[in-house]
Amino acid sequence: MRAGYVPVLAVCAACAAAAAAAVPALQAAGGRSPRRRPVFLSEARLALLRRLVQSGVEPNAGAFRKLKAEVDRDLGHEPRVPRHWYVPGYYSDAAGHLRAKEGLQDDANFVYQAALCFRMTDDPKYAQAAARVVQAWAAGVESTSGKDDSTLSFSYHFPAMVFGADLLRVSSAWTAESRAAFDRFLVEKALPLNTMKSRNNWGNWGLVLVMAVAAYREDGALLEKGTARWKEFIDEQMTEEGHLHHEVTRNGGKGDYGIWYSHFSLMPQTLAAEIARVNGVELYNYRSPRGRTMRGAFDVLAGWTRRPETFPYFKGDPKRLAGTTYYSYFEILNARWPNPDATALLTARRPMTASHSAPALTFTHGDLPEERPAQGKR
Repeated sequence: MRAGYVPVLAVCAACAAAAAAAVPALQAAGGRSPRRRPVFLSEARLALLRRLVQSGVEPNAGAFRKLKAEVDRDLGHEPRVPRHWYVPGYYSDAAGHLRAKEGLQDDANFVYQAALCFRMTDDPKYAQAAARVVQAWAAGVESTSGKDDSTLSFSYHFPAMVFGADLLRVSSAWTAESRAAFDRFLVEKALPLNTMKSRNNWGNWGLVLVMAVAAYREDGALLEKGTARWKEFIDEQMTEEGHLHHEVTRNGGKGDYGIWYSHFSLMPQTLAAEIARVNGVELYNYRSPRGRTMRGAFDVLAGWTRRPETFPYFKGDPKRLAGTTYYSYFEILNARWPNPDATALLTARRPMTASHSAPALTFTHGDLPEERPAQGKR
């Protein structure tokens, strides 16, 4: 039994009551009732996390302390909003690529993490700081480009801002005017930048953006479109052995980026499945017409990540394999399908985070009991 699991079970029984009790208090604070369907974290999950933090249960409590210290340090964070959104291709202009996208990366991740601090502490300063950044993006971007890495970078960084905005719905800092402006931004600017039609990891990241926007806007038709695309990816991207065939030989066929890009495809596929789950659609156990499953890819990739020398697509020194530590999303999958390789990897590097879409996954998902899908689709 994993360390901390018994305390988690001990506090779970009170979580539903805690979530229900929170509603009147949040409404009294001037926010919107959280009874609506969430985007990424359910009210029951948030209630559980509060109790874990208050009880000092690991790994979640320690991960939250680290997150909160970083948010407190950056509480005066100033948004960096471009009037025109454009990101050069990484392989043609790496420095320009990083410079162009890091504003959204930092802003979106700050919004989500500050919103988490608000929901854990009820301190309005965190909601105010997060809302200020969201409002700046909704008002400041005048035009967008679909060239080079502009769409991909937006697809993999912006969802964190949607996750954060969803958590702000219960705050008076998230005014009706702010909500309306953000909703327009989602429809007019954000959603058209999605890359869901692509066949490789670009498609997976575009799917996260689509699913996040669909869930936030309570757009059932768009959510169904996203879940259908999710199933197509399972069937089309995976081999019979669970290898992500678009990714494993990346970097001109050499394969030294094969593990990294496999994570970069399976991570967004996992985040999209989690959005679907909290919105009433269970995808994790889906088996495609050709017998492909997410678990099959997870088990294989966990083994390669723990023992890079077993990765069959690269014949050089295993130390030259890139991206072998980018597996924070294992916090979600390992809670569902305990895997000894994933367990060892997570234990060695917690608390884990990520710069793409979902930072703080050790805090929000580490060692937590599997949640059932929410009842009923939108």
